[in-house]
Amino acid sequence: MAIHYPPYYRYSLFDAWDHEAFDLITKVGKNKQYPKVIGSDEEVSKYLITLIRTQKSLNDWRALLVDTFAQVKETNIIDTKPLCQKYPPESISKDEPSWVTYEEDRIVSNFIDSLETRKIGFIGTDIEKGEFVMRFILGQLGLDWEQTIILIWEMLGDDSKIDIKELNKELNHFDYLHLFE
Repeated sequence: MAIHYPPYYRYSLFDAWDHEAFDLITKVGKNKQYPKVIGSDEEVSKYLITLIRTQKSLNDWRALLVDTFAQVKETNIIDTKPLCQKYPPESISKDEPSWVTYEEDRIVSNFIDSLETRKIGFIGTDIEKGEFVMRFILGQLGLDWEQTIILIWEMLGDDSKIDIKELNKELNHFDYLHLFE
């Protein structure tokens, strides 16, 4: 049996949108044409936090990603203001999902909940933030999706700021097919 591209053991991509997203990430990574993230510092931070938190969405974890990629395809810009308005912090449940069975699941769930009220500064350029969005979404498409969130939890610790350039460097470990090289 031939291994698929991308390999199912890394990226199952069971939904049609998953394939579209993977193709867009491949194109963006290959060309190094990362989207620019725009908005006030507060809007950008809220958007990035929501991006992480929506992975706990009990209804549709892809919704924010779909809206983000619609902007990227159209303008190669992520305008955080309308996305923050559409996905306010309270729209993400703090209920414990059924997938919380192991300690790492509990870490991810609790960290996501803590981000609802935690103020975090994402230090880096708008383009580095766009690269983070692409790398993070690639990680969410992969089977190691929880580990990308644990990475952020571990790098952030008790700090209130996180260096996006360093975060992107660490997220590179989840780029199994070297799409960003």
